[in-house]
Amino acid sequence: MANELAAGKCTQSIIKKQTVNPDAPTVSVVIPLYNKGRYIARALSSVLTQTYQPLEVIIVDDGSTDDGPEKVLDFRDPRISLLRLENGGPGAARNAGLAMAKGTYISFLDADDEWLPPFLETGISFLEDTTPKVTGVWTGYYRYPSMRKNNAEMKDLAGVYEINAETSIALLRNIVNFIWTCTAVMRTDMVRKWGGFFGQYKCLTGEDRYLFLKILFNERIGLIPEHYGIYHIEASDLCHGPGPCPDPVPPYLADCSDIAAYCPESKRDLLYELLTSLALEKAMLLTYSGQTEDAKALINRFSGNAWRNPMRFAVVSLLVQLSPLVPAARWCLHLLNKSQGTPDLILSAPSPFPARKNKGRRSMKTDQ
Repeated sequence: MANELAAGKCTQSIIKKQTVNPDAPTVSVVIPLYNKGRYIARALSSVLTQTYQPLEVIIVDDGSTDDGPEKVLDFRDPRISLLRLENGGPGAARNAGLAMAKGTYISFLDADDEWLPPFLETGISFLEDTTPKVTGVWTGYYRYPSMRKNNAEMKDLAGVYEINAETSIALLRNIVNFIWTCTAVMRTDMVRKWGGFFGQYKCLTGEDRYLFLKILFNERIGLIPEHYGIYHIEASDLCHGPGPCPDPVPPYLADCSDIAAYCPESKRDLLYELLTSLALEKAMLLTYSGQTEDAKALINRFSGNAWRNPMRFAVVSLLVQLSPLVPAARWCLHLLNKSQGTPDLILSAPSPFPARKNKGRRSMKTDQ
């Protein structure tokens, strides 16, 4: 089935029809569209062949210059609406769809990706279960064309999670790496409560994690390890090649003040540790792609807690400093970033964040 969907061969006839129940919870689907005329029909078909049918499908045309909007109009389904905007980036486009959404639940799909038929039904069933009482659910997904599973190295990650001050940084990093915009089903009012996606300066990367960090530190969530989405890497406009790829600093690292303001005080130290870990990882990637000054700025901004991993801090800092002079240092950073132990990367230097006390922590996973 996954290969058939990936090839665009799945048809309505092979999908189990949903029994219409007027009392069933409703779900809105939002698809931001920008110059994805080659793929939008595939994405829309995967929505319309869901075993749990959506109330509405909101396509937000983010200033496309190709035939994508016309491809949408070819679908004669009254549930599909097309909203045309000037180009503002994926975060702003998703937020425009969020503002229109009428469903109890909401899910976002990129125009070049797709869902397997049980995706919505699986997510909504989890959300409707009154025992865990979660407000957002994420499933696993495949990376096309390899069909590699996103959680291949996180097989034990499943169930209900509620982050607290004692949650281990390793578990938190795994959760952050597991979740993806296109395999989330969330309460619409919850997404609105936390302000939606980052929608400024046409941001193309990290606009989703900016929202998800707020959710993770404030809500109870569910993770489903089975794979119900297909991420089409070959169709993405972002760089996925083997060599260096210029990449901006994501908004949650450029300015984390808004995220920190929403984070409960008891969990703020953990948030700062997570952000510092992500910043060091990002600094290595920036250096590998030749953006040494950006890497240095991140190292200067995110600091403290060097005692947790002084050797890694020393190695990364040295390689960042040497990279303009020794090109091989960039490859060393690339290899270091791919090595095990990345979730525990912590920096040192004067820090804008309060120092964290040295204490043991345990993972927190609730019983379903």
